[in-house]
Amino acid sequence: MLQKLWDGTAVYRYALADEAGEQITNPVYTAVKRETCGETAVWMLESTTEEEGVQVSCAAEDGSWVIGPVYGSIDVVDAYILVQRSDIPDTKVYRDGKLLGTMAGNMVSCSDGIFVSRKTTEQSDIWHIYKAEDLEELTTLTAYQIGAFSNGYATMQTAENQWAVVDTEGVITPFSDAVWMDEVCNGYVLVKNTQGKFGVAQVSGKEAVVFAYIDGTHCSEDYPLYQLWESETECMVISANKGQKLELPEDLQAQKLVALPDNYFAYLNAEGCSVIFDDLKQIALDGEMQFYEQGNALICAAEDGYQLFQLSDGSASKHIAYRYTPSEQNADSNMEQFTITDPATGLQGIGTIRGRMMLRPEYDSICCVGGSYGMAIQDGWSGIVDSNGRWLVRTRLSGVK
Repeated sequence: MLQKLWDGTAVYRYALADEAGEQITNPVYTAVKRETCGETAVWMLESTTEEEGVQVSCAAEDGSWVIGPVYGSIDVVDAYILVQRSDIPDTKVYRDGKLLGTMAGNMVSCSDGIFVSRKTTEQSDIWHIYKAEDLEELTTLTAYQIGAFSNGYATMQTAENQWAVVDTEGVITPFSDAVWMDEVCNGYVLVKNTQGKFGVAQVSGKEAVVFAYIDGTHCSEDYPLYQLWESETECMVISANKGQKLELPEDLQAQKLVALPDNYFAYLNAEGCSVIFDDLKQIALDGEMQFYEQGNALICAAEDGYQLFQLSDGSASKHIAYRYTPSEQNADSNMEQFTITDPATGLQGIGTIRGRMMLRPEYDSICCVGGSYGMAIQDGWSGIVDSNGRWLVRTRLSGVK
């Protein structure tokens, strides 16, 4: 619905509707985007008025529930929705649109089925640890910081240059020789000791990788894989739990690796091309790339086009001469379709992770909205098109740039 703001600016107001097209809410929202909540999508809604300011809401994609509006913030974390009102220092937690309970302070991390929140007082920071499934509070601690949990453990900074590992019951294991610790991953943690050397330890404190390296980084999303530098020109990647070293390309030259899904890595070779590799193979791409996960593929995007890297078999497509346009809708990363832009005309279309062009770049703008549908603007018209480019819903734009 086209309306005007208090300053005369023409804008669209959004509303929620069911599958039959019946409105569930009034058209009061000025901004809408989709987020992934667990395995489903939700709508993040924002309404702005001159008198009341900005209010936010969250709703199920099918309109079966709405949380809000509230003054403050609403965030999606895994399968949970966190509501923080600007006038209340605590956080309400919802799942499937139903209230689970309230956390003290602000949520800091959610992993391994554990919430960590922090509430700041004049004296110190109080950290609260909750079981995510029912919001049962497990323990409360005073600390400088507490990391995300993995397999029941997290790193904890107890004071300046004093670190430890804590479990979900609040049992603390001090690391007397540590001046910095990374996040725990599957029972292991990257540590810098008082001599300035990096190594890897188990959460019990037992050494897993010797402390002999000038630098180190955790380089996997899911496993205790660590890149450690012996010098500025020499490095290795080691699996802490298996004690195995990853065979690295000869021309890596101790670059910091880019961690990709499914334990692939990327670096830049001497020709300025991104190389994707694992233990079995390596593939040089057609230039320096930025990487985006899309469905079961990686979009390897450059300024003049993109290539598709299939995570299932490690194959890469030829260069496709359209720009990949990352979506502002976080839920779209699960889709097999995405927006492409013709660099010569600036017009947009829809491509797929199989390298097929679903809709040619003939639209002023277009983005996927679920299934095989796109929300498009073309020649002064706005609406929904299907995979054949047929307008299903269309309205004439007026007064909107």
